Amino acid sequence: MSESAAKAILLVEDNPADVYLIQKAVEECGDDIRVSVIPNGQDALAFFRAEGPFAQFPSPALIVLDLNLPKLDGLALLDALRHLPAYQATPVVIFSAAKKEREESHCLQLGANAYVEKPAQLDAFFFAIHTIVEQWLTPERSH
Repeated sequence: MSESAAKAILLVEDNPADVYLIQKAVEECGDDIRVSVIPNGQDALAFFRAEGPFAQFPSPALIVLDLNLPKLDGLALLDALRHLPAYQATPVVIFSAAKKEREESHCLQLGANAYVEKPAQLDAFFFAIHTIVEQWLTPERSH
C-alpha cells in the first residue's frame, strides 16, 4: 500500500454538516490524512467496484460508513462491499445516528469492524472521530 493510500479515508455520508465536522476532526489528527467523500450508497458501490469515474482511484485504508444513505442504504452497501475481494480486509467503521443497541450486532455480522453512534455533543463527536482515526488508520500513533 502506498504512503498516500495508508492515510486515505473514504467517508460515505450524505449529511453535509456531518461531512464538514468529520473533515475538521480528521484534520486535527494530522494534515497527511486525506478524506474522500461519497454522498450515497450507489456511488460508493461504484467506487468499490472501480466502475466509471472511480476506476483509477486507490483503495482507502479506512472506510467510515453511515447507515442512512440515499440510493442504497449502508447495510446493503456493507454487505456488497464485504463480498468484493479487494475490500474484505479493509477496516469499516459504521458512524451513524442509528441507535447502537439496535444496529451494532447486525453491522458486525455483515463485516463491520466497529460501530460508533454519532454523539450529539460537538466535543464528543470530535472525540469519536479522533478515536476512530487513531484506532483504525494510525495505530502506530499514541496520544
